[in-house]
Amino acid sequence: MLYFDNLSQDTADAFLADGLTEEIIIRLGQVQRLAVKSRFEVRRFRGQAADQDPTALGRAVAAAYLVTGSVQRSGDRVRLRVALVRSATRAQVWGDVIDRASSDLLTIESEIAREVATAVTGQLLPEERERLARPLTTDPVAYEEYLRGLRALNSSSDEAALRGALAHFERAIARDSGFAAAFAGQASVWATLADGYVSPREGYGRARDAARQAVALDSSQALAYAVLSIAVLALDLDAREAQHLARRAVALDPRNSDSRQVLSQALFAAGRLDESIEEARRAWQADSLVWWISIWYARTLIHGHRLDSAATWLPRLRAVLPPADADQVEGLILAARGDLRAAEPLLKWRYYGGWPAGTYVRTLLARGDTVAARATVDSMLAARTPGYFNPLALARAYAALGDIDHGMEWLRRAFEERTLWVTLVRTDDELAPLRADPRYAALDRQLRY
Repeated sequence: MLYFDNLSQDTADAFLADGLTEEIIIRLGQVQRLAVKSRFEVRRFRGQAADQDPTALGRAVAAAYLVTGSVQRSGDRVRLRVALVRSATRAQVWGDVIDRASSDLLTIESEIAREVATAVTGQLLPEERERLARPLTTDPVAYEEYLRGLRALNSSSDEAALRGALAHFERAIARDSGFAAAFAGQASVWATLADGYVSPREGYGRARDAARQAVALDSSQALAYAVLSIAVLALDLDAREAQHLARRAVALDPRNSDSRQVLSQALFAAGRLDESIEEARRAWQADSLVWWISIWYARTLIHGHRLDSAATWLPRLRAVLPPADADQVEGLILAARGDLRAAEPLLKWRYYGGWPAGTYVRTLLARGDTVAARATVDSMLAARTPGYFNPLALARAYAALGDIDHGMEWLRRAFEERTLWVTLVRTDDELAPLRADPRYAALDRQLRY
């Protein structure tokens, strides 16, 4: 499934071409008999499919069939051109030109997915047909807001983009209070805002509420179960229940990257590092364009001391992530390998709630600049006043300074505030000085791992 071209005069309509493509990929992925390529595997050809030889393109993505198309909006009408081509022979197996009113796009992705799946498999099974035909909503405006929300959620780690996605999902829900997928999207945004931009208790609490609503409306929502897993891990510190919910999400949609990622996090918390790294790898392979999935895979490799694997993988990461995100990963890999001087210019202590902050303080200390290191910690403390800054980042920073008392105080706050980052405390090398303190044992007993 290749990305549809946006032929509309208004470039703002790009969300429609992208959103429909991604929804069709999701729909086709629900047919277990089909091996559907991830967004990452086809996104590099976006805007180029029309100029590529189908046989060569099929070889490039290792696909026997290619779905190509375009979307053109003019006024209140939308025209879609879609073709299914057998890549080896260049023969068109199915194709159509679909003209619809903008208000009549609600079932278009399920119709295209059904025609493509039928053409490839010969005949759909009753349960496959039923699943593909299930509408997300009956409100066209809600559906458009949902597509806009998906695009914003998947596009950036920036808080403004995430808040924008949240606003789109909220408007979709305001139009249709039974829109389960929009509730699941809302839950995903809150879970992503948590720890980075809002307090964990607020972010994961709101995420859990929205995910529960999604499941109540549609028990097949894999994303909602994935968010519930993360919320349980953070708020209840319960790795066993988190694994149960994550496995439910995987069973519902084995190709869903979020489901694989949260299972990886639950396994990591439980100390099952090899299994966790494998699930993180599967999540990244399923959709490496989602920045938080790439970041988590990096963390499993670093905390699991698979540094050679992380360094080998880094060029592939840079091919898909914005430089600001990839720089943090490279900096942490360099620091873990002992090259703190090379890591310093890559790291930003403010990044996503302070994830690299402790390491950045270590890089300053490595070049002998204690004044800059302490000034950075003061800035981290100040960042908690107008907004949110992760307490575990401060615990790491104080541990780097050798200030164990302040480090233990911020580690205690990390448990109290329920940051998901506490799932890493038993394996984080930067927290080793705090784990050696007698006061650590009382905190560790809170972990239901």
